[in-house]
Amino acid sequence: MKKESIGGHVVQIYDSIDELPIKRFHKYNKFLLVDSGIGSDINDLNQKISIIIRHVNNKSEHAITELENMRQSLYLVSSEINPSYLAFSCLVYSIDGQILKDISDDGLRRVLERLNNTKVGWLNGFLESIKKKITEELNLYFPGRFDSIAEKEYYDKLRERVLLMLDSIINETENEEKIRQIDNFLLTLAKPHLFSGKESAEIKFEKEFDEMCLFLTHKLNVNPDEMNVLQFYNSFEYLQKSMKQNKQK
Repeated sequence: MKKESIGGHVVQIYDSIDELPIKRFHKYNKFLLVDSGIGSDINDLNQKISIIIRHVNNKSEHAITELENMRQSLYLVSSEINPSYLAFSCLVYSIDGQILKDISDDGLRRVLERLNNTKVGWLNGFLESIKKKITEELNLYFPGRFDSIAEKEYYDKLRERVLLMLDSIINETENEEKIRQIDNFLLTLAKPHLFSGKESAEIKFEKEFDEMCLFLTHKLNVNPDEMNVLQFYNSFEYLQKSMKQNKQK
Protein backbone atom coordinates (compact mmCIF):
# COMPACT_ATOMS: atom_id res chain seq x y z
CA MET A 1 0.00 0.00 0.00
CA LYS A 2 1.24 3.47 -0.87
CA LYS A 3 1.13 6.49 1.45
CA GLU A 4 0.90 9.96 -0.12
CA SER A 5 0.31 13.54 0.99
CA ILE A 6 -2.61 14.71 -1.15
CA GLY A 7 -4.39 18.04 -0.79
CA GLY A 8 -3.11 18.46 2.77
CA HIS A 9 -4.21 14.94 3.78
CA VAL A 10 -2.28 11.74 4.48
CA VAL A 11 -3.77 9.20 2.08
CA GLN A 12 -3.17 5.45 1.90
CA ILE A 13 -3.78 3.95 -1.53
CA TYR A 14 -4.01 0.37 -2.79
CA ASP A 15 -1.35 -0.16 -5.46
CA SER A 16 -0.87 -3.94 -5.48
CA ILE A 17 -3.08 -6.87 -6.50
CA ASP A 18 -2.23 -8.83 -3.33
CA GLU A 19 -3.88 -6.12 -1.20
CA LEU A 20 -6.54 -4.57 -3.45
CA PRO A 21 -9.98 -6.14 -2.74
CA ILE A 22 -11.59 -7.60 -5.87
CA LYS A 23 -14.79 -5.57 -5.33
CA ARG A 24 -12.81 -2.33 -5.42
CA PHE A 25 -10.86 -3.54 -8.45
CA HIS A 26 -14.13 -4.29 -10.24
CA LYS A 27 -15.49 -0.78 -9.63
CA TYR A 28 -12.11 0.70 -10.56
CA ASN A 29 -12.24 -1.14 -13.90
CA LYS A 30 -15.86 -0.17 -14.47
CA PHE A 31 -15.08 3.54 -14.17
CA LEU A 32 -12.05 3.18 -16.44
CA LEU A 33 -14.31 1.43 -18.97
CA VAL A 34 -16.79 4.32 -18.84
CA ASP A 35 -13.98 6.87 -19.11
CA SER A 36 -12.47 5.14 -22.16
CA GLY A 37 -15.84 4.84 -23.91
CA ILE A 38 -17.47 8.14 -22.96
CA GLY A 39 -14.88 10.51 -21.49
CA SER A 40 -15.71 13.24 -19.02
CA ASP A 41 -14.35 16.64 -20.04
CA ILE A 42 -14.31 19.13 -22.92
CA ASN A 43 -11.18 17.61 -24.46
CA ASP A 44 -12.91 14.23 -24.58
CA LEU A 45 -15.90 15.83 -26.32
CA ASN A 46 -13.63 17.36 -28.96
CA GLN A 47 -11.97 14.00 -29.57
CA LYS A 48 -15.36 12.31 -29.75
CA ILE A 49 -16.51 14.74 -32.46
CA SER A 50 -13.37 14.02 -34.52
CA ILE A 51 -13.94 10.27 -34.19
CA ILE A 52 -17.60 10.59 -35.22
CA ILE A 53 -16.64 12.56 -38.33
CA ARG A 54 -14.21 9.83 -39.38
CA HIS A 55 -16.69 7.06 -38.59
CA VAL A 56 -19.31 8.70 -40.84
CA ASN A 57 -17.09 8.00 -43.84
CA ASN A 58 -16.15 4.46 -42.80
CA LYS A 59 -18.64 2.89 -40.38
CA SER A 60 -21.91 4.79 -40.07
CA GLU A 61 -23.23 2.37 -37.41
CA HIS A 62 -20.19 3.17 -35.26
CA ALA A 63 -20.88 6.87 -35.73
CA ILE A 64 -24.42 6.37 -34.37
CA THR A 65 -23.07 4.50 -31.33
CA GLU A 66 -20.53 7.25 -30.66
CA LEU A 67 -23.28 9.89 -30.91
CA GLU A 68 -25.25 8.01 -28.25
CA ASN A 69 -22.13 7.90 -26.09
CA MET A 70 -21.59 11.62 -26.64
CA ARG A 71 -25.02 12.23 -25.12
CA GLN A 72 -23.80 10.46 -21.96
CA SER A 73 -20.54 12.39 -22.09
CA LEU A 74 -22.40 15.72 -22.16
CA TYR A 75 -24.35 14.64 -19.08
CA LEU A 76 -21.14 13.75 -17.20
CA VAL A 77 -19.48 17.05 -18.13
CA SER A 78 -22.52 19.10 -17.10
CA SER A 79 -22.79 17.13 -13.84
CA GLU A 80 -19.04 17.50 -13.17
CA ILE A 81 -18.67 13.72 -12.86
CA ASN A 82 -15.27 12.38 -13.88
CA PRO A 83 -15.13 8.56 -14.16
CA SER A 84 -11.32 8.45 -14.08
CA TYR A 85 -11.30 10.30 -10.73
CA LEU A 86 -13.94 7.94 -9.37
CA ALA A 87 -11.63 5.09 -10.44
CA PHE A 88 -8.92 6.72 -8.33
CA SER A 89 -11.34 6.93 -5.37
CA CYS A 90 -11.77 3.14 -5.57
CA LEU A 91 -8.09 2.77 -4.71
CA VAL A 92 -8.16 5.01 -1.62
CA TYR A 93 -7.91 2.92 1.57
CA SER A 94 -7.82 5.71 4.16
CA ILE A 95 -7.61 9.48 4.62
CA ASP A 96 -5.86 10.85 7.72
CA GLY A 97 -6.10 7.40 9.34
CA GLN A 98 -9.83 6.99 8.69
CA ILE A 99 -10.47 3.75 6.78
CA LEU A 100 -12.98 4.26 3.95
CA LYS A 101 -15.30 1.29 3.53
CA ASP A 102 -18.11 2.88 1.50
CA ILE A 103 -17.49 2.23 -2.21
CA SER A 104 -20.94 3.23 -3.39
CA ASP A 105 -20.96 5.96 -6.05
CA ASP A 106 -21.92 8.53 -3.42
CA GLY A 107 -19.20 7.29 -1.07
CA LEU A 108 -16.57 7.56 -3.82
CA ARG A 109 -17.70 11.08 -4.67
CA ARG A 110 -17.30 12.05 -1.00
CA VAL A 111 -13.69 10.84 -1.19
CA LEU A 112 -13.08 13.26 -4.08
CA GLU A 113 -14.74 16.08 -2.17
CA ARG A 114 -12.28 15.58 0.69
CA LEU A 115 -9.38 15.68 -1.76
CA ASN A 116 -10.71 18.58 -3.84
CA ASN A 117 -7.52 20.63 -3.39
CA THR A 118 -5.53 18.10 -5.42
CA LYS A 119 -4.04 19.37 -8.68
CA VAL A 120 -5.68 17.71 -11.69
CA GLY A 121 -2.38 17.13 -13.51
CA TRP A 122 -0.84 15.41 -10.49
CA LEU A 123 -3.92 13.21 -9.99
CA ASN A 124 -3.93 12.12 -13.64
CA GLY A 125 -0.23 11.24 -13.51
CA PHE A 126 -0.58 9.39 -10.22
CA LEU A 127 -3.54 7.34 -11.49
CA GLU A 128 -1.58 6.39 -14.62
CA SER A 129 1.40 5.21 -12.54
CA ILE A 130 -0.81 3.00 -10.34
CA LYS A 131 -2.71 1.70 -13.37
CA LYS A 132 0.62 0.72 -14.97
CA LYS A 133 1.83 -1.06 -11.81
CA ILE A 134 -1.40 -3.04 -11.40
CA THR A 135 -1.41 -4.02 -15.09
CA GLU A 136 2.22 -5.16 -14.90
CA GLU A 137 1.45 -7.31 -11.84
CA LEU A 138 -1.56 -8.90 -13.54
CA ASN A 139 0.47 -9.69 -16.66
CA LEU A 140 3.26 -11.11 -14.48
CA TYR A 141 1.02 -13.44 -12.47
CA PHE A 142 -1.50 -14.23 -15.22
CA PRO A 143 0.28 -13.88 -18.59
CA GLY A 144 -2.09 -13.87 -21.54
CA ARG A 145 -5.30 -13.54 -19.49
CA PHE A 146 -5.41 -9.76 -19.77
CA ASP A 147 -4.10 -9.47 -23.34
CA SER A 148 -6.44 -9.43 -26.30
CA ILE A 149 -5.94 -10.23 -29.99
CA ALA A 150 -7.30 -6.78 -30.82
CA GLU A 151 -4.66 -5.16 -28.60
CA LYS A 152 -1.84 -7.08 -30.26
CA GLU A 153 -3.15 -6.21 -33.71
CA TYR A 154 -3.44 -2.57 -32.66
CA TYR A 155 0.21 -2.41 -31.57
CA ASP A 156 1.37 -4.20 -34.73
CA LYS A 157 -0.38 -1.59 -36.85
CA LEU A 158 0.91 1.21 -34.63
CA ARG A 159 4.45 -0.07 -35.17
CA GLU A 160 3.85 -0.20 -38.93
CA ARG A 161 2.63 3.41 -38.82
CA VAL A 162 5.75 4.57 -36.96
CA LEU A 163 8.00 2.82 -39.48
CA LEU A 164 6.18 4.50 -42.37
CA MET A 165 6.55 7.90 -40.72
CA LEU A 166 10.28 7.30 -40.17
CA ASP A 167 10.63 6.21 -43.79
CA SER A 168 8.94 9.45 -44.87
CA ILE A 169 11.31 11.52 -42.75
CA ILE A 170 14.55 9.69 -43.59
CA ASN A 171 13.96 8.78 -47.23
CA GLU A 172 11.34 11.42 -48.12
CA THR A 173 9.02 8.64 -49.27
CA GLU A 174 5.38 9.47 -49.99
CA ASN A 175 3.58 7.37 -47.37
CA GLU A 176 0.64 9.67 -46.58
CA GLU A 177 -1.97 7.37 -48.13
CA LYS A 178 -0.65 4.26 -46.36
CA ILE A 179 -0.61 6.13 -43.04
CA ARG A 180 -4.17 7.35 -43.63
CA GLN A 181 -5.31 3.78 -44.32
CA ILE A 182 -3.71 2.58 -41.08
CA ASP A 183 -5.37 5.45 -39.17
CA ASN A 184 -8.75 4.40 -40.56
CA PHE A 185 -8.04 0.77 -39.68
CA LEU A 186 -7.05 1.64 -36.11
CA LEU A 187 -10.20 3.67 -35.73
CA THR A 188 -12.45 0.79 -36.79
CA LEU A 189 -10.41 -2.04 -35.22
CA ALA A 190 -12.61 -2.20 -32.15
CA LYS A 191 -16.36 -1.73 -32.25
CA PRO A 192 -17.31 1.11 -29.86
CA HIS A 193 -19.22 0.06 -26.75
CA LEU A 194 -22.68 1.49 -26.19
CA PHE A 195 -23.16 3.13 -22.78
CA SER A 196 -26.93 3.67 -22.74
CA GLY A 197 -30.03 1.48 -22.56
CA LYS A 198 -30.36 -2.23 -21.74
CA GLU A 199 -27.35 -3.17 -23.87
CA SER A 200 -25.06 -0.76 -22.02
CA ALA A 201 -21.46 -2.00 -21.67
CA GLU A 202 -21.58 -0.89 -18.04
CA ILE A 203 -24.57 -3.15 -17.31
CA LYS A 204 -22.94 -6.10 -19.11
CA PHE A 205 -19.73 -5.54 -17.16
CA GLU A 206 -21.64 -5.68 -13.85
CA LYS A 207 -23.54 -8.85 -14.84
CA GLU A 208 -20.41 -10.66 -16.00
CA PHE A 209 -18.64 -9.90 -12.73
CA ASP A 210 -21.64 -11.08 -10.68
CA GLU A 211 -21.66 -14.31 -12.68
CA MET A 212 -17.94 -14.81 -12.01
CA CYS A 213 -18.53 -14.33 -8.27
CA LEU A 214 -21.45 -16.79 -8.27
CA PHE A 215 -19.37 -19.34 -10.19
CA LEU A 216 -16.53 -19.14 -7.67
CA THR A 217 -18.93 -19.35 -4.72
CA HIS A 218 -20.63 -22.42 -6.21
CA LYS A 219 -17.47 -24.27 -7.23
CA LEU A 220 -15.11 -23.43 -4.37
CA ASN A 221 -17.48 -22.35 -1.59
CA VAL A 222 -15.60 -19.06 -1.10
CA ASN A 223 -16.78 -15.51 -0.48
CA PRO A 224 -15.49 -13.16 -3.24
CA ASP A 225 -16.27 -10.16 -1.00
CA GLU A 226 -13.34 -11.21 1.18
CA MET A 227 -10.86 -11.84 -1.65
CA ASN A 228 -8.18 -9.62 -3.11
CA VAL A 229 -7.42 -9.44 -6.84
CA LEU A 230 -4.61 -12.01 -6.67
CA GLN A 231 -6.74 -14.53 -4.76
CA PHE A 232 -9.71 -14.01 -7.09
CA TYR A 233 -7.83 -14.71 -10.32
CA ASN A 234 -5.73 -17.46 -8.73
CA SER A 235 -9.02 -19.21 -7.93
CA PHE A 236 -10.05 -19.05 -11.57
CA GLU A 237 -6.65 -20.36 -12.68
CA TYR A 238 -7.06 -23.26 -10.24
CA LEU A 239 -10.58 -24.05 -11.51
CA GLN A 240 -9.45 -23.94 -15.14
CA LYS A 241 -6.60 -26.37 -14.46
CA SER A 242 -8.87 -28.70 -12.47
CA MET A 243 -11.55 -28.74 -15.17
CA LYS A 244 -8.92 -29.37 -17.85
CA GLN A 245 -7.44 -32.28 -15.88
CA ASN A 246 -10.88 -33.79 -15.28
CA LYS A 247 -11.69 -33.49 -18.97
CA GLN A 248 -8.46 -35.30 -19.92
CA LYS A 249 -9.28 -38.12 -17.49
